[in-house]
Amino acid sequence: MAARTKNLTLHLPEDLIRDTKIYAAHHDTTINGVVKELLEEKLAGRDQYGAAMDRLIEAMEQGPYTSVDPGSIRREEIYER
Repeated sequence: MAARTKNLTLHLPEDLIRDTKIYAAHHDTTINGVVKELLEEKLAGRDQYGAAMDRLIEAMEQGPYTSVDPGSIRREEIYER
């Protein structure tokens, strides 16, 4: 089943429209196709960023990976091998 579509009116500079028409022609697509692809890429990037931030926040909420108080470690212990 095909996704529903809606019309959208954009107000863009003439030179941008001209350049987009040229780009679309060279890539065997339409202005609509170019805009759709760019929006999908932009939104996918946001979703990936959001997911990464969620993972980072979750890791931060879990706390440090060790229960050792850093202040309790002597300098000599750090350099022991």
